[in-house]
Amino acid sequence: MAIAASALFAVRNAGKCCKQKEYTRGMVSAWQAVNVLDSTAGSTSSIFSSAAKGAGKVLKNTDKAIEHLVSKSKNSEEILKTFDKMQKTTGAASKIGAIAQKVVNPLLCVSSGVRVLKDDDQCARLIEETSAMGAMFGAEAVMKYARSKITGGVQATTGFSGGVANVMKDYKGLNETLTKLKGKFDNLKNLEGGSAKQTIAKLAIDALFVAGSIGAFSLGRKIGTKLSHREPKQEQNQLQNIEKK
Repeated sequence: MAIAASALFAVRNAGKCCKQKEYTRGMVSAWQAVNVLDSTAGSTSSIFSSAAKGAGKVLKNTDKAIEHLVSKSKNSEEILKTFDKMQKTTGAASKIGAIAQKVVNPLLCVSSGVRVLKDDDQCARLIEETSAMGAMFGAEAVMKYARSKITGGVQATTGFSGGVANVMKDYKGLNETLTKLKGKFDNLKNLEGGSAKQTIAKLAIDALFVAGSIGAFSLGRKIGTKLSHREPKQEQNQLQNIEKK
């Protein structure tokens, strides 16, 4: 995931952890911070050149520590091959960065499950959380596909995002629009100081990605509340009760 998106999500989840006592969100925030380091280390922009060197050194040492621990296992070769494959498919700059990309969504699901368990009306909360998380993951998968097309980044080929990408390929009108946007994005390279301007454009796309994700989650939750037949005020009261527990 890109630098700005990871950073914004990390701050948001850290806030959720502190204010709402959702400690699993703290774990999510920590792994997203790793994503920030990994994205910074893999950046070729002049804006992040100094930061990229520092992040690269930290991640390199972390990868060495992981490899040292894995080397003690009987299946060390297979595990390292798996890590290498993860790094290649995710486009991460490091093994720890690839792991971070893989664990964030499962941890978000765990956090959602905890909210269900803490709710007095678990059935209603399950419907609401399923709707909210489903809408968020679906919107993110579509946005990741669009972003990869516009910026020329790594496109998911496996998992849920990969499945959505395969479906999106059949929409010619959408892909033609994304191709035109990519052309405009590529033109930034030809401008004076284009590298910096292109980086700013990427940061703007990241901000839109975060806004889209949060918006989809909120919309999904509203739809879930309708489906669960729980009034918005009741849902808000339950959320406040969860925060107190």
